[in-house]
Amino acid sequence: MPVPKDLLDIMACAFCKSELRLDGEKLHCTNKDCGLIYPVKDDIPVMLIDEAERPCPKCGATRTWTDDVLKCPKCSATLEYKRK
Repeated sequence: MPVPKDLLDIMACAFCKSELRLDGEKLHCTNKDCGLIYPVKDDIPVMLIDEAERPCPKCGATRTWTDDVLKCPKCSATLEYKRK
């Protein structure tokens, strides 16, 4: 059973708070600069930032964390999360 639509409608990316879209067994952040991909295990979304895939939107390399910043080691693209 996939993630129910009513649940997906109220969920947001744990890093940037953007909407999510379901693609197979993964939830993709719709913010093109963020792009985190969260796994769905046993029909339960795992919304932990540390468990998310972090592909760089520019080059596809896996980005790494530095405090509240996602930084690509290959092309140096960054995304900083600022808490409100």
